[in-house]
Amino acid sequence: MTVYTSYTDLQLLQSLRQSDEGAFTELYNRYWERLYRSAYRKLTDKEQAKEIVHDVLVDIWRRREDLSIEYLPAYLEKAVRFRTINYISRHQAPAFFDLFETALRSPFEADSQINMQEFMRLLEAWIELLPEKRRRIFIKYYFENLSAREIAREMDLPLKTVQNNISLALQYLRNRFSHLLVLMILMSHNILS
Repeated sequence: MTVYTSYTDLQLLQSLRQSDEGAFTELYNRYWERLYRSAYRKLTDKEQAKEIVHDVLVDIWRRREDLSIEYLPAYLEKAVRFRTINYISRHQAPAFFDLFETALRSPFEADSQINMQEFMRLLEAWIELLPEKRRRIFIKYYFENLSAREIAREMDLPLKTVQNNISLALQYLRNRFSHLLVLMILMSHNILS
């Protein structure tokens, strides 16, 4: 009988690719509680947090043969974060955005720095949902302060492609997260720091 508790994450993933249910059970037991706490902190809904973690872990099983994971804890945390964000944006957006509006109204409160850090994590997660090329362009334009022309030259793309991707990324963020754009603008001009 195999003792999966002594397996490294890499060994578990290798066994998982071969449909080893024991490896999946160990992975589930090893990470379930940590992932649950992470989802629950953001949702404060026990059942929904459990469902999100369950969905992420079951998805690992379903896609086991095609997975290419370098660092399992980070992969799982990111997957839980994305599912949590999607759930929040569909079901709890107004209450969720109140947290950030509070940070704007009272930037000198003791917890505003924590709120801002949480905002940045969420913004990063939403940006990661963008298609790869669009995400890279968005980051270079808004966070590295490169011009569209510089990005086009650096990425060897037509200028119009870069401009279109910037526009599409902004439209995506504006449509889904309009409350957060105000914060992003303020942060990019260091008004909140």
